[in-house]
Amino acid sequence: MEKQPSCCVLCQDVLKDPVSTSCGHWFCRQCITSDWVQSASPGDFSCPQCGKRSRTTAGLKWNPPQQDLH
Repeated sequence: MEKQPSCCVLCQDVLKDPVSTSCGHWFCRQCITSDWVQSASPGDFSCPQCGKRSRTTAGLKWNPPQQDLH
């Protein structure tokens, strides 16, 4: 399993509300959902990074930000 990156491939900014696709790529929740809404093919939930397709958004996995607990 890949380590969660610190920035989103789509917006090139720090991950906000990070989610990963079933193929393991990380995006901001808003970025990936916006990308899918603007997709040329409604219902085509492809990973913008590798192109792996999913028939549903249920493949997204949410991970809370890592926090230092002292």
